[in-house]
Amino acid sequence: MPSSKITTNFTLENESDFIDVFHKILLNVLQIPEYDRLVILDQKNTGFYQPTNTSGRYILYEIDMFPGRKIETKRTLYKELVSLSTQFDVEASNVRIILKVIEKENWGIRGGQPASEVDLGFKTEI
Repeated sequence: MPSSKITTNFTLENESDFIDVFHKILLNVLQIPEYDRLVILDQKNTGFYQPTNTSGRYILYEIDMFPGRKIETKRTLYKELVSLSTQFDVEASNVRIILKVIEKENWGIRGGQPASEVDLGFKTEI
C-alpha cells in the first residue's frame, strides 16, 4: 500500500500517461493490487531548489511503503523509475528516489485499522 508523492520542477505534458506508467511500475515491481493507487503529483515551476550540481528538469519520488522489500526489489524499482523519468526528458542524474519504510502498525487503513491487523491480500516480502 504505497503512498507516493512525485515532485517536479516542470509541468508534465502528458500527466495522466506519466501517472499510469508510474502505477504500472509499482504494480509490477512491488506487486501491489491494481486498486492500490495513491499518488500526489506536485509540479512546481517556482519554489523548487535542486542540487547545485544539476540543471534542467528534475524529479523527486518519495514513496512510503510497508517493510519487507528486498534490496534487489528496490534496485529494480530505482531502475524503472529512472527509465520512466528519462522518457519525459529528465536526465538520469536528475532523478532522486526516497523510499520511506514504515512499520505496518503505523498505517491506519480500511476504516482506521492498523495495517498490521488487516489481511492485506498481498505480500510485501518480495
